[in-house]
Amino acid sequence: MPPPEEPRRRPRHRSDWPRRASQVAVVALLVFEFTVRRTDSPWREAIAVLLAGAVVATFAGELVRDTWAFRLRLWRHRWPDLLFAVPATLSLGAGSPRGAATLVALRLLSRELIDLVAWRPARPVLQALLQRPLPLLCLSFLLTIAVGTLGLMFPAATRDGTGAPFLVALFTATSASCVTGLAVVDTGSYFSSFGHWVILGLIQVGGLGIMTLTTTLALAFRSQLSATTRGAMREILEEETVQGFQKLLYSMSLITVTLEVLGALALYPAMALAPDGRALAASERVFYALFHAVSAFCNAGFGLYPDNLTRFVDHPSVNLTVIALITLGGLGFPVVTSLLDCGPWKERGLRGAWRALPVHSRVVLLTSAALAVGGALAWLVLEWNHSLAGLSLGQRLWASLFQSVSLRTAGFNSVDLAKLGTPMLLLCLVLMFIGGSPGGTAGGVKTTTVAVLAFTFRALLRNRSEVEVMGRSVPPATVYRACAVTLISFGLLFGLAFLLFAAEPHLPFRDLLFEAVSAFGTVGLSTGVTPQLSAAGKLVVCAQMFVGRLGPFTLALALGLSKARASYSYPSTKIVVG
Repeated sequence: MPPPEEPRRRPRHRSDWPRRASQVAVVALLVFEFTVRRTDSPWREAIAVLLAGAVVATFAGELVRDTWAFRLRLWRHRWPDLLFAVPATLSLGAGSPRGAATLVALRLLSRELIDLVAWRPARPVLQALLQRPLPLLCLSFLLTIAVGTLGLMFPAATRDGTGAPFLVALFTATSASCVTGLAVVDTGSYFSSFGHWVILGLIQVGGLGIMTLTTTLALAFRSQLSATTRGAMREILEEETVQGFQKLLYSMSLITVTLEVLGALALYPAMALAPDGRALAASERVFYALFHAVSAFCNAGFGLYPDNLTRFVDHPSVNLTVIALITLGGLGFPVVTSLLDCGPWKERGLRGAWRALPVHSRVVLLTSAALAVGGALAWLVLEWNHSLAGLSLGQRLWASLFQSVSLRTAGFNSVDLAKLGTPMLLLCLVLMFIGGSPGGTAGGVKTTTVAVLAFTFRALLRNRSEVEVMGRSVPPATVYRACAVTLISFGLLFGLAFLLFAAEPHLPFRDLLFEAVSAFGTVGLSTGVTPQLSAAGKLVVCAQMFVGRLGPFTLALALGLSKARASYSYPSTKIVVG
């Protein structure tokens, strides 16, 4: 009997000093930033820059070493490191070594977490969690929020050098991790550059964390996953094979970095002035552009200006760039990937390529376009004498389109929402509840859920036994799932809104209702009551953001993990409805 085959292991280099040096430099930088550097004195700043340079230099040395080892296969083996190296190089070229060091530190931390997964003593615990994906998703987000809260409480995270109070740090970390955008303090003036980097990292992890975690689990532990778990992940990720999972992960990473870098380059010319009116240095302009690009693509809505993006209401490049990033982030990666497939467009023409797209992509595109155009027209008509008063015709058109797109989980505003009229406020609640599309960075119950319900209503009016979409029939399980997600979301929203009303009896009803829907839909828009919330109200809003971010996805996963269909049926009966 031949001996059992040894499992293949990742080849190790004889000399691993660059990695160890990077770890030591990162730890030293974090300890110095968190505990020692309480004021921006010259010598403390010099030490911080020196440590940041050591982090970047050792990481670069590791890449140079692996370039010689792997040569042409470097992208295949080290593509995550190369993706992080691109923005780090841009930040370093703009004169911000500490910004580059922050990106490198995030990459090193994620790599250590991946190595922890491969650590033999940790595998039983992880395999137990893999049999329960819902607790795993919740724990991953709770861990992200906890790390972000701790980071924002350190002295280096605020401009006064004292650190954010626990409740402020918790609220901000939850809002950033859940890509909501609600804030109890002015993000730009309250937090320091280090605090801004922490928030930016939370936004990036929160925006892509669920999809990335799910895809990585499907790749790394496909042999340990149960059949029902694999089936649910295949349905949610719109992929059938392991190769499809791997291709999706690569595409997500490449699309994210490419669009965020292009967005930052497009926003760079407009980010010339600081909130106080002073001219920004080159490194500050780069960070402002990158921060708003990442926040837009992840549908987070965080801004570094006290008026959000109101000052850019008539700026075409800023409006177009932010609208494009919000839309691409909210469409979902499967849809964006299908649009980037240039083959059908060149071979079949526009009409043929449209028909070649998957039905899911066409439904998402049509529904998103209808909601964006309809919302813009409604905003233009209903808000002509309210939030749009005093603006020129061009500014009103830009503001209407911008707010219509941003309402669906992005959270940016280019007009004063305190002037919002009641009719448009009710329509805003509907758009915020719908949200974006599956497989992306947006929240809400998703456009496809609403589309399935609309097609179901059409089938009911036509007295058809099957729900039909573009020449295809929708399985009854999909219709049931759409109804269940909508009803459960309504129930969760009602319960959490009730708690918020009970915690804040002195605040106006319409403002609290807007706040509750905005938090549940991970939108981040507010009529101005967020800083006025009490401690209990802030905790309730944190719960709303957390449930809203995980709710629709975990509901879809839970329904996908349901038991096999029963092989029996009961006698039918008649129930009068309506």
